[in-house]
Amino acid sequence: MVDMNVHAQKGWFVFVLVFLIAGCGSSSPPVQITQDASSGQTTYKTRQMPLSGIEMTQGLETGNRFYMQVVGTCASQDCVPRSYALRFIKEGTQPVQLEGRGVSLTIGTETLTWKDPQNRSVNRTSTIRSGTFARVEVTSEQLSTIGGVNEVSGTVGGEGFSVSHEARAPIRRLLTRLEEDVDDSSGGRPSQRD
Repeated sequence: MVDMNVHAQKGWFVFVLVFLIAGCGSSSPPVQITQDASSGQTTYKTRQMPLSGIEMTQGLETGNRFYMQVVGTCASQDCVPRSYALRFIKEGTQPVQLEGRGVSLTIGTETLTWKDPQNRSVNRTSTIRSGTFARVEVTSEQLSTIGGVNEVSGTVGGEGFSVSHEARAPIRRLLTRLEEDVDDSSGGRPSQRD
């Protein structure tokens, strides 16, 4: 009997998750928030934001698309993550060659650089097909700058890209939501931001 209840709860959670991912209509919500019932951990995930200017595909491979997504986790309900992962994602059926996994971001007047974030011992050309191919960590302050500045550009795997201000709207929505959660907290609970 217990097993059936556990399966029912898991099924309900998956349904809610699928509903959140699907969103209303054809577009996904700018921010998806999920909570793990067993650990109490909260995960904040933005909609995928398109990267412009990546030229690693040609011909039939131009059907590939590249995105950036922000993911933050923290240990309780309505908490504020201390740091966030920037995920770089490829969608499409055609594999592409990637020279390493290094990432740089120019946000305003500051340039942030991450060398080999995958911790690979040898930085060789690799083939990527689909899914997350690079991941780096940013602080909440850095994320706020990334969301707010007019222009964001950078490189991933040696390929240049830019992310328009409009495309970064999910980051601003995430930060607004987290600020609302802190403002709504009772008893003057201190923020978990660094």
